[in-house]
Amino acid sequence: MDAIVEKPDKKKGTQVRALIGPDDVKSAAAAAKASPPGDEAIHDINDTELPYLTLRRRGKAVRWVVRSHGKTKVFGSAIGIHVDRTYLTLRAARDRAKRVYVELADAGPAAAIGETWTWGDLDREYQAMMSKPRYVNRRRKPASKSTSDDIRLAFAKPSLQALHPKRLTKLGLKALEDALEKIESFRQREKCCAYFKAALTWAASKKRSASGLTADTPRWWNDLSAGDPDEDTMDAMEARREILLLRKSELEVGHIGELLARHERYCDGREAEEKISPGIRFGLWWVCLTANRRTSTVKLLRKGLKAEDEFNPGMGRAMWPADTMKAKIPFWLPLPPAVRDVALGSIADYTQLVANGHGSWSSKWVFASTRRHGRNPDNDDVSVYPNSLNKHIRVMREGQTTKSKRVYAPVLDGLPYFSLHLARTVMANFIDKHVSPRASSLVLAHTLPQTDKEASTTTIEHYLTTQRMEIKSEAMMAWTEALIAAVKAAGGSLPTPKETPRASKIRNGKGP
Repeated sequence: MDAIVEKPDKKKGTQVRALIGPDDVKSAAAAAKASPPGDEAIHDINDTELPYLTLRRRGKAVRWVVRSHGKTKVFGSAIGIHVDRTYLTLRAARDRAKRVYVELADAGPAAAIGETWTWGDLDREYQAMMSKPRYVNRRRKPASKSTSDDIRLAFAKPSLQALHPKRLTKLGLKALEDALEKIESFRQREKCCAYFKAALTWAASKKRSASGLTADTPRWWNDLSAGDPDEDTMDAMEARREILLLRKSELEVGHIGELLARHERYCDGREAEEKISPGIRFGLWWVCLTANRRTSTVKLLRKGLKAEDEFNPGMGRAMWPADTMKAKIPFWLPLPPAVRDVALGSIADYTQLVANGHGSWSSKWVFASTRRHGRNPDNDDVSVYPNSLNKHIRVMREGQTTKSKRVYAPVLDGLPYFSLHLARTVMANFIDKHVSPRASSLVLAHTLPQTDKEASTTTIEHYLTTQRMEIKSEAMMAWTEALIAAVKAAGGSLPTPKETPRASKIRNGKGP
C-alpha cells in the first residue's frame, strides 16, 4: 500500500489515503481483534480509486463507509463473514459503495435559494440523472451501469474535484483546459472532456434556472478539447491497431471450430472441484454460435428463451430486454436447433450439478453461476460473470497450475489469437459474404434505422418488421452450419449435458 499518512492524533486515530487492498482489510481486522477495551479512536483508510470509500476501524469494529455530498453512511462490515449479515468483501464493498454514492447524491443538499449550481452540484445531479432511466427521442432509455461507472471515475479525477466550489456561471474554457491538462492519460482526458461537455449541455437544456446556464449563456464548452495524444501515445495506439487488424485477418471459421473442439476436450479433462462449470462450458459455444457480446450472453434470462418459436416452427428464440443490450433496444435472435440445444444443455447441466450438491436450487439465468452468492451478498442467484469467459480463454491459452498443484498445459498452441470479440468479426465477415451486410448488422445487434411502423411484441408484424427475424434466421442458419462443419472437421462434436444424478449432500434432497 503506497499511502499518504496524514498527521496522527492519539485520540482521533489516523487518516490514510491509499488504494485499499486485501492486506489492508486483513491488517484492520487483526488490529480490531487486538484493540484494548475503551479504544474509540477512529482509523480511516480513504480509497484513492473511489475517493468517497473509507475502510474505518474503531475499537473492535471494522466498517465500510461512504463519505460524500456532506454526508457519511456506514453500509457494511469488513469482518465477521460467518456472524455478521452486513459482511462485505472488498470487491462487494466497492460495488455497493457506488450505489450508496448515488443514493447520497439523490439526497444531496440543493443550492441555496437565489444561488445557482456549482460544478459540485452539477456533478451530483448529472450522475444521479444518468443512473436512472431517461426519456430520449420519445422513448424510455434504460440506465447503463458501465456508463455511470465511467462518469463517476471521470468526475472523481482530482483536477475536476478541485472545481467543485466554482459556480457554473463563473467557469470558463481556461479553467477546464487546465484541469484536463493535469490528467495524464489521453483516453481519460477524452472521456472527461466528453462527459463534462455532456453534463453542461444537459444543465443548459434541462436545468436552466437551477444551473444559471440560461438561453443567453454562450455554450463555450462546445470548444473544449482533450487535445492530441503525445508521440509515445500515438505510437502505442498505432501498434495496438496493427495487432488488432492482424488478428482479425488471421482468424477464420475453421479456427473457431478447432478451438471449440479443443475446448470440449479440455473441459472433459477437468473433474471434481476443478471442473469447468456448465455456464462457462456452454457459454463459450453460445458466444461463438451467436456472436453475442459476453454481457448479453450471461444476462440471458430463462424466461427470454423459447425452445419453440410459434412464428418459425423448428427454430427457437432468444429475447433480451433493452437494459441488457449495448444499444439499449430490445433484441430477438432466432435459434437454429443446435444453438437452442446449447442453451438448454447449460440449464440441464446446471440443474443436475446443483441438485447433486445442494438439492433443488433453481436459477433465472440460462448461463447460471454455480456460486451460491455473487459479489453482492444479498443476491443468491447469479449468472456467470462476464470476465469468467475471458479468463477461461486465457487459461486455455496459457495453461494453469491449480490450488491442488495440478498442472493443465496450454491447449490453443498453433491457433491464431482468439478473443470473444474477434468471434463477432469472423461471423460478421462470413454473413457479409454469404448472406448480406444487412443481415450481419442485424444478427450482431447493430442499430439500424427504425421502421416507420411499430407493432406489439406479440404480433407477427413485430416479428417480421421490427425484429426482422426472417433475415436473421437465414444468417443464423448459414453461420451455424458452417461452424458445426468446422467443429466436425477438427474431430469435435456439439456439446451435450454430462452431469448425472448422484446422492445429494442435502439429506432430504432439498435446498435451503
